[in-house]
Amino acid sequence: MRILYLVNALDSPPGVLLDEARNAGAEAQLIHTVERRDLTTGEVRDVPATDEAFDALVVLGGAMGVYEEAAYPFIGQARDLVRRFHEAEKPVMGVCLGSQIVASAFGAPVYRMKEKLETHEEWGFLPQTWEAAASDDPLLHDAAHGLRIMHWHGDTFDLPEGVTRLATRETCPNQAFRLGHKTYAFQFHLEVTRGILDGWSDYRANALQVPREEIAALIEPQIAASLDAQEEFARRVMRRWMELAGKAGSQV
Repeated sequence: MRILYLVNALDSPPGVLLDEARNAGAEAQLIHTVERRDLTTGEVRDVPATDEAFDALVVLGGAMGVYEEAAYPFIGQARDLVRRFHEAEKPVMGVCLGSQIVASAFGAPVYRMKEKLETHEEWGFLPQTWEAAASDDPLLHDAAHGLRIMHWHGDTFDLPEGVTRLATRETCPNQAFRLGHKTYAFQFHLEVTRGILDGWSDYRANALQVPREEIAALIEPQIAASLDAQEEFARRVMRRWMELAGKAGSQV
């Protein structure tokens, strides 16, 4: 199995989603979309125009917004590629910004949370409410009630037509959806590791111009309480998602 990862920020790598794929023997190509660079070889590599060389697609997070396509041309390229994989009945997974790209690829608007919701962002390990449809979803059917998963985003999206919503939160209703049988969008950060989170704490402290200790005081107890359970869940989801590549099924 060959998986394409679109890495939209170097501080948002695939983490456990890549580690679990390699554990399963999958091959991976990582493209840094902003720098147009293969992260393994260093060669110039743009977002592919077709799905032909790959069996599955993961689109990761980044600080940019889908509505900033003029500054980040990869957004339109990624949107087109998502549709190609979907039409070819190959698994797609969008994470955070990636979930917003998937929503946009199928006609839904993406916007800053403060435009329509009471909060400006979600940050930290926050509990998920799984929709009834998740109970028989191939990836999520045994997800723990109220599982806390890492969030860091200030944008959200409306649901495209024809999707099945799988998770919600009161402050940001559209947390996860499935389109057809193999295309998934997750607003939360399934991929995070301890190392990724340490980098994010540095980044957040710098962005807010506060001492890192202030950020650590908030996030460290959450990491201790929730990261292990999240990682176990993320690895299980990744294994099941990869299995979809070998299953026939009509995309809607």
